[in-house]
Amino acid sequence: MSIFDAIISREPIAKGWSGDRKFKALTADGTAYFLRISPADKYPQRQLQFSHMQKVHSLGVPMSEPVELGLCPEGCYTLLGWIEGRDAEQVLPTLTPEERYAHGLTAGRMLRTVHTVPVPFEPEPWDVHYGRKLEKKLEAYETCPLKYEKGELLLDLIERERRLIQNRPTVWHHGDYHCGNLMFDERMGLRVIDFDREDVGDPWYEFNRIIWDVRVGPEFARGMLDGYFDGNIPEEFWRLMRLYQCQNMISSLPWAMDFGDAEIRIARENTANILRWYGDLRETVPNWYHT
Repeated sequence: MSIFDAIISREPIAKGWSGDRKFKALTADGTAYFLRISPADKYPQRQLQFSHMQKVHSLGVPMSEPVELGLCPEGCYTLLGWIEGRDAEQVLPTLTPEERYAHGLTAGRMLRTVHTVPVPFEPEPWDVHYGRKLEKKLEAYETCPLKYEKGELLLDLIERERRLIQNRPTVWHHGDYHCGNLMFDERMGLRVIDFDREDVGDPWYEFNRIIWDVRVGPEFARGMLDGYFDGNIPEEFWRLMRLYQCQNMISSLPWAMDFGDAEIRIARENTANILRWYGDLRETVPNWYHT
């Protein structure tokens, strides 16, 4: 009998942006699992994702262990090991700056390991793949009835620097790597969760969400970069990270309109922060890295 068939209870989890249904599931022996139910047509995608997670787990990355994948009357399911602990984005602000930096080092080294998993197919060149996405982001912003104050600075930088996406390597992405998808277990060990947006692309693109890490503590964000690059950050990285963050902000405002005033306010706050960190984009290295 499969583990899925042995589940005797489910507790819904109302978190995240996907349309999947998520639960804390228990079997008769009291073992807890994270259960995700997806539409059946997502099964091929879930198979690829599950295989990727197995490879990452085999490398020793602390994470939700991939346990079982299958089809069920409700669609397709993924069972992962349950992590008892607290979300990193809630814990990090309560720690000392030194502790945040140390955990950032760990998070960066974990991500570097994630990026060592080989891509099992011939990927589309990054400048083609991401260039197509970028055009859609720019079009969405152009047609959006709302605009950012100083939004032209974002657009000018994107136009000036977009050539940097050419000739970039391709690796497996976690897809949404930031403090919101990290947890502290009961021993305060850092764990990676939620590979739902896994993809392939430029390894440095994973840092496009570092704004969330800066919000909980710039020491954590600084540690993550130092851990990933072992303290030797290339100059080209700073320019690409700035580019990717600007591109993210351009798409954030049109996206936020579908979710109400609170998300619109966050998009505006994040953009204002990025402009402040980079001195209206005149600087290459954000000021929080040196703080």
